[in-house]
Amino acid sequence: MDDFMVIAFIRHGLTEENEKGKYIGWTNSSLSQYGIDMLKGRKRNFDEYEACFSSDLNRCLETAHFLFPDVPVISSPMLRELHFGKWEGLTYELLKEDRVYKEWLTNPCVSPPEGENIVQFSKRVELAWREIIAQIEVHNGNRFAIITHGGVIRHLLTTLSPENDSKAFWEWEINHGKGYEMIWEREEDWRNQICTSLRAVPLTERDDG
Repeated sequence: MDDFMVIAFIRHGLTEENEKGKYIGWTNSSLSQYGIDMLKGRKRNFDEYEACFSSDLNRCLETAHFLFPDVPVISSPMLRELHFGKWEGLTYELLKEDRVYKEWLTNPCVSPPEGENIVQFSKRVELAWREIIAQIEVHNGNRFAIITHGGVIRHLLTTLSPENDSKAFWEWEINHGKGYEMIWEREEDWRNQICTSLRAVPLTERDDG
C-alpha cells in the first residue's frame, strides 16, 4: 500500500562560512559556488515533493530553488538554526579559550552571549513542527520536504525517529545537501508522530554527477 506520509528533512548546501568552519546560526549567508555545484549534481537523485517548508535564510531558500525549482516553498524564521549571538561568524579556533564557550561545549543549556540556548531552541523548533503539521493538514498531501539546518534536523530526528531512544542529538550525521526521509505508513502512525521508518536521502548518488 502507499505510504500515508513522507517528509524529507534536508540540510542546506554549503556556504563559504561553512567551508571555513564558522558559526552562522542566524547569519544570512548564501550558498558558495561549490555548494551550488554540489546541489546541481545531486538534484536528480531526489524524489519529487508536493511542497517545501524552509528556513527563511538565504542558504535554505537557495537550496530549495536548486533542488526543487518547481515546488512551492513556504518559509519561516522558526526553522532557523540555533542563534549563536556574538559567536556568529567565529570559529572554534577563535573561541576555544573563551570561558563561556568552553562551558557551552559541555553544557548546551548555557546561552551564547546575546544568543539562544538549547532549551529555547528546542521549544522554537517544536512550535515550528506543530505549525508545519497544521499546514500539511490544510494542504492534504502526503509528500513534503523541509529544507533547514543541521541542529533543527537533529532535534526533530531525536523526537520523531524510531531510533530516538538509542541515538543522541549529536550522534546524527547531517551532511550539507543531504538528510533523511521519515515515513509514516498509516494515518494512526502519523497521528502518533513517531515515524514508522527512516531512510537517508538522496537515495542514490552517481560519481559522474
